[in-house]
Amino acid sequence: YAGGADTSWGDGSASKPFRSVARAMQKVKSGDTVFVDAGLYADTYVTVSSTETAAFKIDTDYITIIGKDSAATVIDPPGATSVSGLYGIYADTQVNLTIKTLGVTGARVGIRWVNVDQSTVTGGSFSSCFDAGIYLLYGSETNTVSYNTANSNDFGIRLISTTSNNTVSKNTVNSNSTAGIDLNSSSNNTLSDNTADSNSNSGILLNSSSNNKVSGNMVSANF
Repeated sequence: YAGGADTSWGDGSASKPFRSVARAMQKVKSGDTVFVDAGLYADTYVTVSSTETAAFKIDTDYITIIGKDSAATVIDPPGATSVSGLYGIYADTQVNLTIKTLGVTGARVGIRWVNVDQSTVTGGSFSSCFDAGIYLLYGSETNTVSYNTANSNDFGIRLISTTSNNTVSKNTVNSNSTAGIDLNSSSNNTLSDNTADSNSNSGILLNSSSNNKVSGNMVSANF
């Protein structure tokens, strides 16, 4: 569990939760579930690389992270949203991750998954990110992105650079500066039953992408 007030005594139990998700990630084992209580998580970060940070980074396969509610459990990583390499949630090369009912705001990228497979993002809220709310890239395959809201970013949801065989369904992507959903150099994905409204350029944008199935989406008032 995460959401306590003091890491000096938190042990990850329901009665003594860790203060931050980043602290919980230091303790998790494959197969664990982390429950994150309501609150604004804005004061902790971890280093991803010499030029990248994240509110938390997932280094372990088969991890589930569940917020109380995406409007109530909100991650706002410290730093200006325009800072390159500022992420809410980061993972690379992991499999079987689940992110559920978490909110991210004020990051460069809300969720950045690099070569992550067989994983799920569902029921989340991603807003006011300088680049993308949800970003899958570099070979991320067979993932499911569903029932999320990604509004007021540059891109709501992006799949780029040989990201294939993913399902993006039943998301709401509105009022993004460039596109609601963007596929670039990605193939064999399914985009279905999404709502893309009032995005400043495109509701759904496909560039250098082939063999994707696009069906049942409601796309309106994009310009």
